[in-house]
Amino acid sequence: MERLRLALLGVGYWGPNYARLLHELHDAELVWACDLDSEALELIRLRYPAVNVSTDPESALADTSVDAVVVATPTSTHAPLSLAAIQSGKHVLCEKPLAPTSEESVEVIEAAREAGVVLMVGHTFIFNPAVRRMRELLETGELGQVLYCHSARTALGPIRRDVNALWDLAPHDVSILLHLLDEQPLYVSAHGERYLRDNTEDVVFVTLRMTNRILVNLHLSWLDPYKVRRMTFIGDRKMMIFDDVAADEKLRVYDKGASYEAPAEEARGAAYGEYGAILRDGDIVIPKVRSAEPLREQISHFLDCCQQGLTPETDGMSALRVVGVLEAASESMRRDGEQIDVSWLPSRTKIT
Repeated sequence: MERLRLALLGVGYWGPNYARLLHELHDAELVWACDLDSEALELIRLRYPAVNVSTDPESALADTSVDAVVVATPTSTHAPLSLAAIQSGKHVLCEKPLAPTSEESVEVIEAAREAGVVLMVGHTFIFNPAVRRMRELLETGELGQVLYCHSARTALGPIRRDVNALWDLAPHDVSILLHLLDEQPLYVSAHGERYLRDNTEDVVFVTLRMTNRILVNLHLSWLDPYKVRRMTFIGDRKMMIFDDVAADEKLRVYDKGASYEAPAEEARGAAYGEYGAILRDGDIVIPKVRSAEPLREQISHFLDCCQQGLTPETDGMSALRVVGVLEAASESMRRDGEQIDVSWLPSRTKIT
């Protein structure tokens, strides 16, 4: 297949990683890089002198030889830039989240559908080999029925100016959870606090209630002493922990559990026939996880979808689910933790 010619909009924090991989991948050619900051473009000029640079994205969008656009700009610009790229007939890979509202997300999704172009959102963790392995374990029933999940994504910074801690950190965990759990979110409640600035939550706690009684809790913070990137899944047979900060052994499965299905030994013969919990503490298994750079995997998937007309795993509808949860969490924070209904969100079966 012919190499796809791509334009990169945004070369700030995450953009240089896209530039590197688009330059390395054999089936892609980076031909444009755009950013409002001319100094940020200096990195592109030095490393990739053959790439055109501009502070005006219209320069790249007007180039009819460009096949696809990567949008790696601040969240507030994702929807308008994606729409502009779609209207110019180009495929779009937009960084997460797709838009700051569900309405804007739907507008981008419908525009891509009408134009017949690929729309993919950069929920990079879905392409993390450890998350892939987790999904395999859940689909094969290794953990049994999932009971509840909790995650912590904390550190001391980096502190962003364009979004709060919820919109900065939660897209990762929400996208992973919705991808792994074959359940529908029913409602969201959240509490946040503004300790550093009067208008930006830097610490947030989110609770999701899923179908099948699954409870999910997220801890998101820019104000913690240690960098933590951990997700825990508790099943009725086994338990699983994904620790993305660990140097190795990022994924562990614990043969642990508890039940009241049979009387504990100490309860036998008790006056009232009490049943005590039986605790099981078995082996710890470290599943084999292949080594691969998630962003490289994501970009390769996007290129395949563009070349073969496939629907991306992280398409617009899956991104809408994430935006809907974040939007509901924001509304809940404004209402001091009130439960916000999200049962209207499209199901995973509709997405696939």
